[in-house]
Amino acid sequence: MNDFLNQFGPVALALVLGLLVGAEREYQGKPAGMRTHALIAVGAALFVLAGRYGFGGIEPGTPGVDPARIAAQVVTGVGFLGAGVIFFHRNLVYGMTTAASIWSVTAIAVSCAAGLYWIAVAVALMHLLVVAGLAPVEDWIAKHARHSGRLHLRYTTSAALTEALSTCTERGFTVVEIEEENGDGENSERSTDLMLAGRGSIKDLTAHLSAKEGITAVTFQEHVVNGGL
Repeated sequence: MNDFLNQFGPVALALVLGLLVGAEREYQGKPAGMRTHALIAVGAALFVLAGRYGFGGIEPGTPGVDPARIAAQVVTGVGFLGAGVIFFHRNLVYGMTTAASIWSVTAIAVSCAAGLYWIAVAVALMHLLVVAGLAPVEDWIAKHARHSGRLHLRYTTSAALTEALSTCTERGFTVVEIEEENGDGENSERSTDLMLAGRGSIKDLTAHLSAKEGITAVTFQEHVVNGGL
């Protein structure tokens, strides 16, 4: 019975910490939530426990036998799970934080199974502090970060375009270039691209433009510089 409790305790702790990390991801509306993180944590912990206790009848130092190898394979295998939640759309990468969360919760679970209980708890709290506590700091940085890219506008009147140009300037962006309008006739829907550069929140800018009368669609594509550090 004592052996069971000694082996079940680390798995239970890994489950609780995995649920905590997954709850934060689920609260943020991310694809990998409580169930995903909990299952990863329990599975990783069980693999390590199998390496610790599953080869008790084998003499230490036996050639070709390394119980710790199971834990190493867990680290390799979880990379495939993390890669599955990362995707690329319109020059932007999504899912990196969730992938890092999966990686982190695996390390936490491995630590639980290895008997490093307090460090596992401490790392779980540090993880939550980073992903949740730094969100306001990231929001502030996003509002003052430098951006350059292409703003695509669809509108119905020339006045709407004029007002959009004024809004971009008021919000800290310089209109570097205006491409030729596409569309026929004064009353038809037209479109153009504006090359913008400046500091400010792209999210706030596009939301503000979308709410203006005469503007039917707004999209922004960040300019990515290849080879930058």
